Amino acid sequence: VAKLNANEWYFFSFRDRKYATGFRTNRATTSGYWKATGKDRMVMDSRTQEVVGMRKTLVFYMNRAPNGIKTGWIMHEFRLETPHMPPK
Repeated sequence: VAKLNANEWYFFSFRDRKYATGFRTNRATTSGYWKATGKDRMVMDSRTQEVVGMRKTLVFYMNRAPNGIKTGWIMHEFRLETPHMPPK
């Protein structure tokens, strides 16, 4: 975990699966859930213009779906496009 400034933090974590045999990500918490909004955006290498990963925007909702209450919390989830290659 690292603090970028007064309002921004970043951290690394492994993705939790919603179901053991599926690919859906579990984004539930004890007080609510993170819901994906919009579409995935590409993250490009500025030197080679190659796609190195994707960015997903998530919004936090309190309580349980589908009756959650939208909050002002936003998170950007980044993932490597080639997960088997170590990050630089």
